[in-house]
Amino acid sequence: MTTPRWDAAAAGPIWPAGPPAGVDPIRAAVRGCLAAEVGRDLTAAESGGGRLDIGAIGTTAAHAVASPMLARAIADAGLVLGAARHVADPAALAADPGWRLAVVLSPWKQAVAVQLTALSPAAVTTGVVDTVLRGPRGLLGVNTNSWAAQVVLELLAAGREPGRIVLLGAGASARSVALGLRRAWPGTELVISARADAAAQELAAAAGALAVPAAELTGLLDGQAPAILINSTTWGETRESETAPFAFSFDDLLAPGGAFFDLNNRLSDLQARALRAGCTVSSGTLMQRATHACRAALARETLTLEDA
Repeated sequence: MTTPRWDAAAAGPIWPAGPPAGVDPIRAAVRGCLAAEVGRDLTAAESGGGRLDIGAIGTTAAHAVASPMLARAIADAGLVLGAARHVADPAALAADPGWRLAVVLSPWKQAVAVQLTALSPAAVTTGVVDTVLRGPRGLLGVNTNSWAAQVVLELLAAGREPGRIVLLGAGASARSVALGLRRAWPGTELVISARADAAAQELAAAAGALAVPAAELTGLLDGQAPAILINSTTWGETRESETAPFAFSFDDLLAPGGAFFDLNNRLSDLQARALRAGCTVSSGTLMQRATHACRAALARETLTLEDA
């Protein structure tokens, strides 16, 4: 069976004419996520409240449930943060009745789906779940990362359609980014490069992209840096991760006027090099804030439905 290409069913950009002056990007991401993933209007979903207990799985789950960005998003949604816990794996998460909202992190974003009752549209498309809601119909897996990434990418593009985007990595985060990118710009040239060539090939086939081995990347570009370079790998996540070199010259992918989107929240060497090259740089912080805001709004919607 042929996998439908994501660029053939794109929903369109969040801001067709570019981000307007004074825009709230977090609110825009939440609006798009609620409408597409659960069929709810943001205004209608802004009522409600209650206590929200949180669960989490993944390598950095303990850090995630203690995040001040998550706590702020929950408070902004009019909810009260209750207990927060992290468990070992997807099976333990599904068996634990003590949470209403669950944060799913690497390495479980693709494996958790088999434990769930249903998946939202973006989760079905990507095969990636980063958020689980416990509601009256069971456990719903949602992909919020694609909406959070899309709003960052559209801000970086500033109303222009990028000629070429290079995406480093082909894991769960890369899949979410690629879907957000394709919703915004179905026709933009997308190049995917990753250490796992088979994963890059599979993602490229789904996203209407070109998969290029890392050692061949700079040769393919032939001195023409992409309009937007995206790092979805763990390179830069910690200081130790920066000791292993890429299989290509990273600086050859940078040029004045370009943009670099690093999904890592930490101020990495890659971000510093991109700034020195004259690029507009976004760390993963705005994406993380938008993701948490989407999670909180979805949780508020679930609690509102239960109270109805």
